[in-house]
Amino acid sequence: MNSEHEALAALESAETPHTVETLSGTDCWGYLNTNSVGRLGVVGQGGVDIFPVNYLTHRSTVLFRSAPGLKLIDITNNSAVAFEIDGVDNGQRWSVVVRGSAVRLGSDSEIQDTKINQLPTLTPTDKWNYVRITPRTVTGRRFVAVA
Repeated sequence: MNSEHEALAALESAETPHTVETLSGTDCWGYLNTNSVGRLGVVGQGGVDIFPVNYLTHRSTVLFRSAPGLKLIDITNNSAVAFEIDGVDNGQRWSVVVRGSAVRLGSDSEIQDTKINQLPTLTPTDKWNYVRITPRTVTGRRFVAVA
């Protein structure tokens, strides 16, 4: 075991047997459409960074707001991103990962059409940059306990 996390995961799986189910695309989008906070993974000069963001979905894309900073710089330099949400539904853990490309929205009509400018922000900073993730893949898993 390389880490405390791996040791804990091994202990939990030994105590509660479970199976891993692959979520359908419909199930993945169902979770994406009904949640509002996720984690954005971007590639920067120092490696991979992960940022919590609140988001919304629109026409099979994921959108979020951002203040100026490293996140936008990294996306400008390398648009390949990963976006992840997870949770618990009826006692079963699930995870959805979107892999795709992120671009800053450039027109007022795009911003108004998606309603991203109306998304409340979780932090007290001004966020006047709007970003769309166009998925290349959307995958998900559900961890089901076996009785």
